[in-house]
Amino acid sequence: MELILDVSRTLDSLSAWAFVAMFALVIMTDAPRYFLGIQSTAAAFIFRDHRPHGQLPPLPLVSILLAGHNEEDAIEKCVRSLRKQTFNQFEIVCVDDGSTDKTFSIMRRLHSEGLVQAIGRLQLRGGKAAALNLAARMAHGEIFIVTDCDCSFEPNAIEELLRPLTQDTSIGACSGNILVRNWRRSITTAIQAIEYLIAISMGRTFSGALDQISCISGAFGAFRRSGWRALGGMDTGGEDFDFTIRLRLAGYKIAFARHAICYTDVPESPFALLRQRSRWERDAYWIRFRKYRLLFNPISHTFSWREAAHQWDFLLFTALPAFVFPFYLAWLFASFGIAQALILLAAVTVALAAFDLASFIAATLVTGRPVYLRLLPLCRFTPCSRPMS
Repeated sequence: MELILDVSRTLDSLSAWAFVAMFALVIMTDAPRYFLGIQSTAAAFIFRDHRPHGQLPPLPLVSILLAGHNEEDAIEKCVRSLRKQTFNQFEIVCVDDGSTDKTFSIMRRLHSEGLVQAIGRLQLRGGKAAALNLAARMAHGEIFIVTDCDCSFEPNAIEELLRPLTQDTSIGACSGNILVRNWRRSITTAIQAIEYLIAISMGRTFSGALDQISCISGAFGAFRRSGWRALGGMDTGGEDFDFTIRLRLAGYKIAFARHAICYTDVPESPFALLRQRSRWERDAYWIRFRKYRLLFNPISHTFSWREAAHQWDFLLFTALPAFVFPFYLAWLFASFGIAQALILLAAVTVALAAFDLASFIAATLVTGRPVYLRLLPLCRFTPCSRPMS
């Protein structure tokens, strides 16, 4: 109670300029993303969901591409989960990316049992992009579905992932919805489960409504063979993110199927999470600010407003706040002293906690998985307002 009174007295003593300056980051970055984007999207899709139902129209052959390195514990579970889908008119193509365990032996057994239609192997590890490109060359389908070997799926996941491609021929690819399977294992996995709900399930619903999806997760996505072939396959480095940008630049629309649910395991320890996110951030910054930096430039011949929107969104709401935050802290402590600065930071934290709580509940409703509401006490520890590239 005393802390609340201290916060109230401190806020009352601030001038209008000081109050705005103190909450500047929240006003400029968090508030627009929460209220203008995420919450409006949640309301629209909760109360007016016009998702088509029923059987899919006739489709050309679909090929599921599985590429993995040392996946002996996961590959068979993934294949058997795929074979339980409501839509099963597909072939499965598996490529072993230079594994040193029994992954390829398991692939050969699955092939002999008829569960897998084609298998291939890279003698030396070439990376996921190289393995997927080999799988694509071996595949016969006109639609490729790419997923990770350690994933499992809702029974209608493939059907829902393909649905947007049957409705609009200009859609070149569709991203599935990724949820965390091992969220009960540790606090680290629980926090990531909340993050996935907000950043992917709800964040990409919003991005999809604005035609601004810039990354189809490599864990679960569908691609037209024509688009894949036109781009010459995947480039090494950046993989899913880079390939999505290339599809967009080639003129293809990218859709998001929030009812196509795939479950994946996430890092269980803080160290493993740090390693994963460091790799993701490195790739994201390199692709956006090095490989596609001209998309920021209005006088470049490659500039288009369609692509500039998601580039500037990343710059203004992700990169810039991360850069400004240390200077914001320095200004706060220099202007108000340590004691008052800590009180003010507590006030900002309370405000963000309210935002996070509303976003998490909305994300759970949008996804239709109320079981995740058990994670409610942890939502304040998650960077909920930040999208995942």
